[in-house]
Amino acid sequence: MEASNGFQHFGMRRSVAVFFALVIAFNLFYNMTLPLHFDEAYYWVWSKQPQLSYFDHPPMIAWLIGVTRLLGDAEWLIRMVPLGCAALTGLTIWRLAALMYTSAIADKALLIFLLSPLAQMGFTLATPDAPLILGWALTLFYAYRAFFEQRCRWYYFAGLAAGFALLSKYTAVLLFPALLGFALCSSLRRKLLWRELLLAVGLALVVFLPVILWNAGQDWVSFRFQLDHGFAGPRSLQAATFFEYLGVQAVALGPLFFLLLLYLIGRHLPTMLRDEKQTFLLWPCLTVLVFFAYAALFKRAEGNWAAPAHVSGIILLARWLDQQRYRQLYRAGVALGIILVLLLKLPEAFDFLPTKLVMKRQLLGYDEMFETAGGYLVAGERVIAADYKLASLAAYYLPGQPAVTVLTPSRLSQYDYWRRKLPVNPGEDALFFGYAEQKAALEQLFVEVIPLPPLIYTGRYIERSLQVYRCRDYRPTPGLWSGLPPSGSDSAPFR
Repeated sequence: MEASNGFQHFGMRRSVAVFFALVIAFNLFYNMTLPLHFDEAYYWVWSKQPQLSYFDHPPMIAWLIGVTRLLGDAEWLIRMVPLGCAALTGLTIWRLAALMYTSAIADKALLIFLLSPLAQMGFTLATPDAPLILGWALTLFYAYRAFFEQRCRWYYFAGLAAGFALLSKYTAVLLFPALLGFALCSSLRRKLLWRELLLAVGLALVVFLPVILWNAGQDWVSFRFQLDHGFAGPRSLQAATFFEYLGVQAVALGPLFFLLLLYLIGRHLPTMLRDEKQTFLLWPCLTVLVFFAYAALFKRAEGNWAAPAHVSGIILLARWLDQQRYRQLYRAGVALGIILVLLLKLPEAFDFLPTKLVMKRQLLGYDEMFETAGGYLVAGERVIAADYKLASLAAYYLPGQPAVTVLTPSRLSQYDYWRRKLPVNPGEDALFFGYAEQKAALEQLFVEVIPLPPLIYTGRYIERSLQVYRCRDYRPTPGLWSGLPPSGSDSAPFR
């Protein structure tokens, strides 16, 4: 079969391999220049308290950060996780494209991936999306070999990879209807090893078992939270959120490449459906894009939710752009991709860029503010913060990296579970980092709340201000929100 020996006969073009290596090296050094995003700090805090799973997401990101913490807690070490995941994802995309088609198409697929803002953010941010997209790409690679080569081992490898993806983020569940849809609709269905396919699904669920066990002991709260986060709310059509979703996907892949992908699918869909390889790529791409497009009709869909769709979409796009009639469009897309990457990574070089379009501004300022706040710390005093975002950044950047607790009302997070392990006892004092309007809430918890000089950051792209309060004599009030249990029907977990 072509698929069985395709990769053996192809090699990555030297110039593409050099560019790939340069992208990895650039991001390694680039990651040393940026402070942590609050989500990265949050998952770092997770890694210090290993569990089977967590409230917000499955545990893979925390487990991987925990491995890097064996070497230290520097930002660049934490970001070795996304750097490694993104590099392996790019290599997997190249291998799958070479296996399915030619090295020339694989080179194009890799370049499209590397020049997408999606990948460039993926090289930097230590979030669950990094291992998710790697697990997604590996699952497609092994599933392709299983379906087209009919060897048992590839089914089992696909199951293990799918389990890895499930341990990373719940979005991975969409792999199963996508691949099952292809298996049922393909002319290969009579040749498939259905017993091995079912065993592969079972193997993925076994790998996912830690998350199932954790949720079973917590009233399935994580599953319910994610369903609520994505689909709860009024079911009225929202055109604005739908077009925002399309716009964000265009930015993620690159506007020209995304529009070309939609055009090629719409223009050549009958041809694609007659080609088993293209159908294999279409199913996971369209399953994810359509699923979240439907969700975006009713409420805002986060831009990263549909990111896995672009793994197979990139290979499908590269296959068509390898044709002579589309090669000028491919070159234009590459040129635009280079511009977008420069704007994303090096906005300082472009004075005309509006501040709101500078993505890195979300990361700036908190490190300097919390490092300055070390002068407020008093030995034996508890540290509390407004929400999981500030609590995580304070835990990472405050001198000594103290334990931080969340007491005031905020979006339910893993901190609500840790609150019982890090209680503020009656009569204790605390130092609070948050916002001025939260003083009234603090006065319900402490006998005295004393404002301290605020923490202020003024930078080129953003200004920040945090209020600091010294809180005296904690007095827990039964029935108040600070006393809510971390799970159960009376905890109102999705406020």
